[in-house]
Amino acid sequence: MKKFSVFIILSILLFSNNSNSDQKDVIKNLMQRPLNYLDLGIINLERDMERSIDRIISRYTSRLLANLIGDRKEEVEMAVIYNWRKTAVIASISIPMSSGLGENDYLSSSNKCREIFDDVRHNLLRSQPESSLSESQVASYLVEKFYPPSNQPWTLPEDYRKSLVKLVLLEVVLRPTNKYALSKAVLPVSCNGNLAEEKGDIKAVHNTTIQ
Repeated sequence: MKKFSVFIILSILLFSNNSNSDQKDVIKNLMQRPLNYLDLGIINLERDMERSIDRIISRYTSRLLANLIGDRKEEVEMAVIYNWRKTAVIASISIPMSSGLGENDYLSSSNKCREIFDDVRHNLLRSQPESSLSESQVASYLVEKFYPPSNQPWTLPEDYRKSLVKLVLLEVVLRPTNKYALSKAVLPVSCNGNLAEEKGDIKAVHNTTIQ
């Protein structure tokens, strides 16, 4: 697996004054800690994303081809970064596809992207006691990742926890292999949203068209 981590320390002066004020408050709070909790959260998310990739590849690889799982993992690209322009932490996974990204596959490829998004999310949240997806469940998970227990994160205000949910986005990219892209002139399909997003509300982007 190609892994690239970006740990970014940014001055709060870089932020514009008219966008995502709640999320910016969260970022400011995270970065003012003795240990940069923004970096801590990125490290923890990256570790969890790695575990999710193992499970996703196993699920989508036939047992008869189990010996190829290691090879497929090398083809997966993963990153967790802070995007200061969007005021968002973006956890991204990019999976190579050798078919299914053509114009006639618009609906099926979008649904597949959402399905993988849902699988990755499920794996990230699997340790949470709540069984059903909710904003509260996601907030509890993210607080665990961005705040050490010694900081008493359970005392964080509810509106702050909700802003933390909006701050972290999951992105899944289904990209054509080089051979597929050159032979069929196809483009990647991607989908993204926060971890509390309902599956049907996850935005899918296919050839620059959002649905």
